[in-house]
Amino acid sequence: MPKLSTNRRNFLKLGLGGIATAAVAPHLWIPRISRAGMDIPRSRHNHMLLFNLDGGARTVPMFNGDVDAMWNPYGTQSGSPGTEWGVGAVFDNMPYQDTVAMGMAAVPPITAISHEIAVLATIDHTPGASSGVGDHQTARNWIGSGFGEGGPGIISRIYSGHKNYTEGGGGLVFPPAVIGTGQATTPLGIPHGSITPVMVPSHAEFVAQNGDDAGGQPAWARALEAGLDGYAVSSRSNRHKQVISRLANGKANVEAFRNVFLDPALKVEAEPTGSANGLTNAQLAAILGTSQLGRDTALALRFLGYGSAAVCIGDAGNAAASVGGWDTHSGEMTAYPDSAKNLARVLCGVNYALKLMPHPEGGTYWDHTIIGCVTEFGRDNVMDNGYNSGGGSDHTGGPGSRYQAYFVTGGLVTKGGKIFGRTDPSTMDLMPGEPVFGTTALYAMLFAALDIETESFWPGIAPVDVVFG
Repeated sequence: MPKLSTNRRNFLKLGLGGIATAAVAPHLWIPRISRAGMDIPRSRHNHMLLFNLDGGARTVPMFNGDVDAMWNPYGTQSGSPGTEWGVGAVFDNMPYQDTVAMGMAAVPPITAISHEIAVLATIDHTPGASSGVGDHQTARNWIGSGFGEGGPGIISRIYSGHKNYTEGGGGLVFPPAVIGTGQATTPLGIPHGSITPVMVPSHAEFVAQNGDDAGGQPAWARALEAGLDGYAVSSRSNRHKQVISRLANGKANVEAFRNVFLDPALKVEAEPTGSANGLTNAQLAAILGTSQLGRDTALALRFLGYGSAAVCIGDAGNAAASVGGWDTHSGEMTAYPDSAKNLARVLCGVNYALKLMPHPEGGTYWDHTIIGCVTEFGRDNVMDNGYNSGGGSDHTGGPGSRYQAYFVTGGLVTKGGKIFGRTDPSTMDLMPGEPVFGTTALYAMLFAALDIETESFWPGIAPVDVVFG
């Protein structure tokens, strides 16, 4: 990895829209201290890796499998000692051998690392409401912003509120990023004012658009382009202004981080010998697999290695099956297992890779990272055999789609193997006395791990802290 002289202050001067004024304004907020969330290990040096299962994934059969066949027609299997959550039989149970040819140990399957994964089995967008969210747009608002009406994306808010960007970090600090263009993924990057993360369609398009080493455009061409961009912004509707401003800011990102974007390590597929943080791209391919999700996750790990506080990866599921990826209204029994197995393959690879990547603050990136997931909703409207009349499942807002089972893992999580929040195996209704975890409270937990206060925009929302302490 090249040693770059570009620091955060110089980066801001290079022109990220309003970031230079919005993000470094005097920060006088004094967060309220409460008992809730005090067990969360908070540090500006921590990282967040978030998988968005775009389309509405059936999470229960994967991570809360100890329910009736109506809700999990795939069965369960034994996990590693200390695992309380029902490990779905939909997952593979054999080590991934691709790494062996490279002189490395095989990557353990999810059944061997399940004790390092905690499960929040009663995630609900609207706790206390008479029914859950069943329509895509409202669900996308919730997972994009933490608000039912939508608003700035959470990755943009991390950028605007993280101390590495508001108070300065040592050397180059890569921005938060969103990888993927799914309809439920892009809302996480909706700008907060003029602040927006790096938006990357995929690992392949990132490489195709990152320029060359010839110095880029001459100064006059850049000035002309900037002028045209400015005119385009001023002469369009508010909606179009936002889009054009995002593109202009994206180009500023590319210019400021040109040397980063040219690093062979970030060309995760095209440069197999590219190396950073102790791993070559060829090794990452063997660890994570070469699926779209595997390659995109490899790029996400490279971003973390350059200091990015948070990366969201959109996973479209088995879109090749032409049944909607994770949104399996039909054909689920063939499409869903492939999506679940691919997700597990990547999660096992992340567990393996992060433990091999030394962190600048000591230990490994595993020790400083929290890994989680979001999705629009679970699935319901199924018959006794576990499927609807079309061999799939729907999302009406009933208990089966309302109470989602989210995994939380990483070295910051101290209660791996546990399940929090239980549902009735036959109805998926909340069991008496069991907690419900709001989507916003989940996000407050992730922000807290990055040492970002949330009271100013999610007032009164205590972060989930049951997986710590």
